[in-house]
Amino acid sequence: MEFFGVILARKEFEPLDEQVIRHEEIHAAQAKECGSWIHFYIWYVWFWIRYGYKNNPFEHEAYDNDFKRDYLNVRKEFNWKKYLKK
Repeated sequence: MEFFGVILARKEFEPLDEQVIRHEEIHAAQAKECGSWIHFYIWYVWFWIRYGYKNNPFEHEAYDNDFKRDYLNVRKEFNWKKYLKK
């Protein structure tokens, strides 16, 4: 879990693997696009209430791409929006 840019994990999950770190870095990129961590969390909670955890567009983008080593270098800005359900 990332909280205001700091990854929090229980000791039994340390050291974190690259995929977990990348997943959280994707969230950091999303938060930057939202203008701040506060705005990101407001949207995150709204999407979670509306779509659930796995269909939250922030999580959906992160899970779909956290295994791609260069994803953050090629990621398009606001890419999470393509995961919005209508």
